[in-house]
Amino acid sequence: MAMIRATTSGTLKAYRVNLNNSTLRLNSARNTVMTERNFNTYAEDPAAAAESFQLRRSFQMVSAQLDVSESVARKFDTAYSAIDNVVSLVDNQADSSALQAALAAATGTAGSGRNALGSQLIQMADGIIQTLNCKHGDQYIFSGADGLNVPFTWEGEGADRKLYYRGYPVDENSDTLSYLSTKENRYLDVGIGLEEDENNNLIGSSAFDSTIQGVNVLGFGTDDQGQPNNIATIVYRMGYLLSQCDQKNGEWASDDDRKEFEDLLNKFDHSAAELKEYHVEMSTKANYLQSNQRVLEDTAYTLNEQIVAIEECDLADAITSFSWAEYCYNAALKMGNSILSESLMDYIR
Repeated sequence: MAMIRATTSGTLKAYRVNLNNSTLRLNSARNTVMTERNFNTYAEDPAAAAESFQLRRSFQMVSAQLDVSESVARKFDTAYSAIDNVVSLVDNQADSSALQAALAAATGTAGSGRNALGSQLIQMADGIIQTLNCKHGDQYIFSGADGLNVPFTWEGEGADRKLYYRGYPVDENSDTLSYLSTKENRYLDVGIGLEEDENNNLIGSSAFDSTIQGVNVLGFGTDDQGQPNNIATIVYRMGYLLSQCDQKNGEWASDDDRKEFEDLLNKFDHSAAELKEYHVEMSTKANYLQSNQRVLEDTAYTLNEQIVAIEECDLADAITSFSWAEYCYNAALKMGNSILSESLMDYIR
């Protein structure tokens, strides 16, 4: 009888091992069907899990770059539209432009029309500044790296009215504005490939400078003749000089006013041309960002496809495997019933 119990014990032990293995295979097959994944832990497939980790890491990096690129692209699209509006205002080629009207006022017999044109030019100057004080989200677009504060402000009235950029007078040759114009940058990773030099300093060409300085758009400082470079200031000053003309006959308030107006008119032509050049430059940057965004989208799509190929199972094969595992498990249970019944009868006998 003792030998019978020993044999029964060994049989039951082997049965339990086989039943546990069947249960594990069934649970694994069930999880595969439910999650539609080839593996859920590193131990299940170390090689595939390691490859998937690297792909997911690259996908997350590209996704972050894509988010940044989309945001910057929208900002530059808005900036381009704003500058486009300003270019339309100061288009010195259109027959109906304010410049053509100013030319007529300066060289013809405009009479009292000079006062009305003066008001129009003053409104144009205000419109230029209002346009460049626009926002993208909660950030001022043309404030450089200081997007929380309005870039341009007018201070004073009449002949004493002056334009300021971030608190600094625009029509002065300021070292601060020169610094803001060229040295204040905010580099972002948009997928170009960040690199550092031997001193661990970021190489500017490996990132994208997202700052847009309003003074680079409109100009700042003065030229060799002391004339302002900022086109909004030029337009305002021209408007002010016209507004000082005699309301009845349109005579200039003084010869100095007429001479200054003519000088400003020539300067206007030059500044409008520079504004158009910046407009083209902004268009190039906006187009680059859109092109770069498409590249990042394609890269993200490719990485996602590779991740899916590694991680996601063939559902038809998974269901087939689950059905087979379930069949084996049920068969093991039936075998257990047979073993337990025979062992119990042997023990009784």
